[in-house]
Parts: sequence; C-alpha cells; structure tokens
Amino acid sequence: MEEHSPQVSIVVPVYNAGHWLSRCLDSIQDQTFARWECILVDDGSTDGSGDICDSYAAKDPRFSAIHKENGGVSSARNAGMDAARAPILVFADADDAMAPDLLEQAVGLLNEQPDAMVMWGLAMDKAAFDAACGLPRTVTRSSYRALNWRSTLFANVYTQTYSLARVRAHGLRFDTGLGSAEKVGEDHDFVLRYCAACCAGGDFPLFVIDQPLYYYEQGNPDSIMHQLDRMDDSTNPRFLSAPESGYCQALLDTLSGPGRPLVPTDEKVLGEYLHHFLRAFAYGMWSARQLHEPLPRRLFSRPALKELLALSRAHRIFTVYYLPFRLHLAGFSARLYAWQEQYHINYWRFYEASYRLFFRGWKR
Repeated sequence: MEEHSPQVSIVVPVYNAGHWLSRCLDSIQDQTFARWECILVDDGSTDGSGDICDSYAAKDPRFSAIHKENGGVSSARNAGMDAARAPILVFADADDAMAPDLLEQAVGLLNEQPDAMVMWGLAMDKAAFDAACGLPRTVTRSSYRALNWRSTLFANVYTQTYSLARVRAHGLRFDTGLGSAEKVGEDHDFVLRYCAACCAGGDFPLFVIDQPLYYYEQGNPDSIMHQLDRMDDSTNPRFLSAPESGYCQALLDTLSGPGRPLVPTDEKVLGEYLHHFLRAFAYGMWSARQLHEPLPRRLFSRPALKELLALSRAHRIFTVYYLPFRLHLAGFSARLYAWQEQYHINYWRFYEASYRLFFRGWKR
C-alpha cells in the first residue's frame, strides 16, 4: 500500500444536516490517525449541506463529495461504499461526532488482528461524550459467538469497523426498502448480514472498546427517529415487530447447537443474557399466536429453556418473564411481550407486583 493511500474510508450520508455537519466533519478532520478518506454523500439536501460538503472537499483532499437525488440513507451509504478505496470501512452520520482517537484505536487493534471487528460505545449526552474523550481506553477481547446474543451491540452501523473486501466479496448492500420512518432497521439488517458473512468459518474475533468514541445527536428534527416520534402510535413500527414463523424452535436450536452462545460469567452481563433470551422466547410465543402455529412440544420442559430459568434462580436475577415461564403460561407470556413493546402500563404493573410479592431481594 502506498504511503499516501487511505487506510480507512469513512462514509457519511448527508441530508439537511447543515446545523451539525461542520461539527461532524471537524471531528473527522481532527482524528489523530491521518490516513483516512471521507466520502460525503449529499442525498438531495435543500438546506445548503451540499455546499458545506464541497467546501471541506476543496480545503482537504481527503474529503470528497458526491451529490445525488434524494433516495434515502440506504442508497446514500451504498453510493459511498461504491466510491470507497480503503481496506477498512467506517460509517458516521452527518449530525454526529467522533472522538479524536477513534480511528487510531481501531486501526491499532486491526493491525494486531486484521480479521477482527472493532466495536466502540456511543454516548447520547454531549457532556458525557466530551468527558469520556479524556479517559484511558480499555479493550475487551472476545468473539462474535460469545457476544452475538447482545443484539444492541450490533444495532448501529456506526459503532464498528468493516472489511471493504468482505463487503464487496459478499455483495453486501444496504436495503433501500429500509431506512425511513415507515421501515426502520437498515443498520441492524446490514450489520447482521455482514456478521453472517464473516461467520462462514464459524466465528471471528471482536475487540470492544469500552468507552464511548461516538456521539449520537438526538436533536435533528429530520432524523428518522424524530420522524418516528411524530407518527401516530397506532402505526408506529417501533412497537410490534412482524411475527416470525417457527421462532421458538429456531431459538431452541440456537441454544442447543454446536454454535450456541457462551453463558457469561460476569453477573451483570449474565442478567442481560437471561433477560434477552427469555424475552426472545416470549416473542416466539407471541409470534406463534399471531400466526396460529403450535409451539414446540413440551416447550417449557426443554433443557435450553430450563437452563435459563435455573440460572436465573441460582443467581437470584429477576426478569419479568421468570414467573410466567415457571408456571408454563405461554399465552400470558405472549401478552406480556406485547405490553412491553407497546410501553403498556400493564407491563409495569405486573413487573412491580411480581417483584415485590415473590422476588424481593433478587437483583434486577
């Protein structure tokens, strides 16, 4: 690789982010690692964001600007990926910001293990983000198999590195049918398909930087999340996902098969693990009711599910689904899942009542 060639390509989709864009681009320009290129994709902005992109490209050749008709964030990211030249791919949103050492930290870890994915935390509070920028960095070394149950780690596209070679070898693209207020989830969809491609050999290493190196701006009224908030609750897609056929059986297979996730030894992480999988089983029960499908035979007696309940009891870790599962109440568990997703008051009533009556003193 030539000395002046970029080692990291940063793709930034831009749509009417003029109020925040300079902060984002300044945070990229201030990176302590200098061998990057930043591809700005102006997705039909009408507020002068395109001019800001051009001004940065004129002053610093590491920036380049692409102007296209509005097609949504997925199409903008795809255009940026098409133009990328560096082996390491990173994403940022135009209203957010990066810690000055983000790229330095990520590249340093990838130099140790090039086939890894590097992940980092994000902050939604600017003061907390600024304070974290002065903290020493700590790194957790793990693997995808060990951490893939922590779905929130893989929910955002801008908190990890990607191999451009892998993206192109597997023809990975952002789904242009997603990435709007009506259909969210383009981030999670892309990350999961990328991880599935990387898992062709069974697993791959992860480096998790424990401090937030990315600031997520919540004040942009044109962001998809703010568009969601303005939608009527009865049609808001955040509340109930589409049901999935055979989900409980697939979950049993996941927890029983050779690639099953490792049970965490840290008690705090174990609590997250238990809640995640018990809630996932409740979603499977809800899906079966929606699709009028039978549940797997003797579901509550299956070893995978019994082990989750036994771990919860042994460590005295409270989850709202523990009691309904112990009582084999599939219908109520499904309703409880729906209440949780809909932020229904009945969820919180049952949560508090069951804890105070039966589980006082358990950790939650």
